[in-house]
Amino acid sequence: MNIHGTNAIAQRIATYSREAGLAGVDSPDFEKEVAGTGNMDPKAPTTAPQGPAAIADIFARHDMTRISPREVDSMAQELRDAGFEDIDFLLGLEIYGEKFQSHLVETIQSAGIEARHPDYTQPMDLIEVNRDQLAYARRSGDPTEWREAFLARLEAFQATAHPAPTGLSTAESLVLARAS
Repeated sequence: MNIHGTNAIAQRIATYSREAGLAGVDSPDFEKEVAGTGNMDPKAPTTAPQGPAAIADIFARHDMTRISPREVDSMAQELRDAGFEDIDFLLGLEIYGEKFQSHLVETIQSAGIEARHPDYTQPMDLIEVNRDQLAYARRSGDPTEWREAFLARLEAFQATAHPAPTGLSTAESLVLARAS
């Protein structure tokens, strides 16, 4: 099972946790780490830039069409440190991160199912992955509201930070030049 195949399972876990009102974290060290550091990464800087400008800068540094699971985790932590308050978006983003994916693989392995850890440095197109998952959910008759909202936010953040180029691409220019 690869990173994309495990996301359907991850999405069901996240949906169940939200609907059941569960915290989603069942580690004995979780409360201690959060109480001691205020976040899950004790190596995170304590004086990170905060506010809308810092958040915009974080989105500008990460291209959602070419981001690795390791970069997803880094981005999510940076957003938290900058005061980004859309927890639902952060949790949805972290489903694609290395920490969650590796935990998911280990959980699947502990159930006796053969699964390999993917290359967590391999970039993926997070927007396209979500479009595929939304299409699959629609075909399966599964609820799509959360996925639609997450994808819309993902696309909005991407469009703001990395607007699509306007005008002709280099390839289009060459084709038109040869046709003239």
